[in-house]
Amino acid sequence: MNFFSYLFSSLVAGYVMMAVDIMMDGFLGLFGTYREYLNIIKQFGMFNGFEDVIMVLGHMANSVVLALFFVHPAVYRRLPFKWGVAKGIVFGAFWHVCVVIFLLITSLGGAKFSTAMMSASFSSQVSLFFLHMVWGGTLGFLYSQKD
Repeated sequence: MNFFSYLFSSLVAGYVMMAVDIMMDGFLGLFGTYREYLNIIKQFGMFNGFEDVIMVLGHMANSVVLALFFVHPAVYRRLPFKWGVAKGIVFGAFWHVCVVIFLLITSLGGAKFSTAMMSASFSSQVSLFFLHMVWGGTLGFLYSQKD
């Protein structure tokens, strides 16, 4: 694993995912999912007055931690396609499916945060799928494995 490439690409990918969500808010009735995250944070009364900052920091931390799966050599080499962007898009789509399965299982178990996330509108679910592909594509575009 190329640590510096991983760190840089994961931070940029997390930023790009958020930026696309904000800048494309309303495009074809999609995006703007950041508002739902803010509402969930407010609903649980966490970090009163700092919800925006916490959302950004939490999202960036998630990007750094979860990108570890993508850059792991055993995963990276097994992803289809030769090009990093294509590998990343496939990974992002797969990752989103894993997130939905996790949220579904935990919401069935009564997890309130997961239930709130699963109750998001269909357009938000579609938006999040696209946003995870943007995240993965950016990650794949920027990440360079060690030779």
